[in-house]
Amino acid sequence: MAPTSETAAGGRFHELQQELAPRRREPYRLTDDIRIPPVTRGQVLALRRTNDDDEQMAIVLGDQQAAVEALYAERPVDEWYAFQRDLYAHLFGQGAAELPGGSPGS
Repeated sequence: MAPTSETAAGGRFHELQQELAPRRREPYRLTDDIRIPPVTRGQVLALRRTNDDDEQMAIVLGDQQAAVEALYAERPVDEWYAFQRDLYAHLFGQGAAELPGGSPGS
C-alpha cells in the first residue's frame, strides 16, 4: 500500500525524515553535470540480488550510468577504481568496500 499524502505529511514517518535530514548525505558530485543521489532502499535490495561488480555499479549510478561510463571510457583504469572507492565511501561510509563479503564494486 502506497503512503497517502496524509501519512507522508505527519506521524512518525515524517518525524524520522525530519530527524535524518540534517545528516543525510548529499548527492555525490562528480562533475557539474553528473550528480549521483544517495542510495535508496530499492537500490540496496537490488544490490543484494547480485554479486556482479558491473551490475552493482549500474544500480548505484542509476540514470547517471551512461554519462559516468562515457567520462571514464578512455581514462586510465586506476582513475575508475579511485572513483569507485570514493563514491562508495561517500554513499556508504568510509571502509564500506572492505567489509566482510564486500567487493571493490559493492
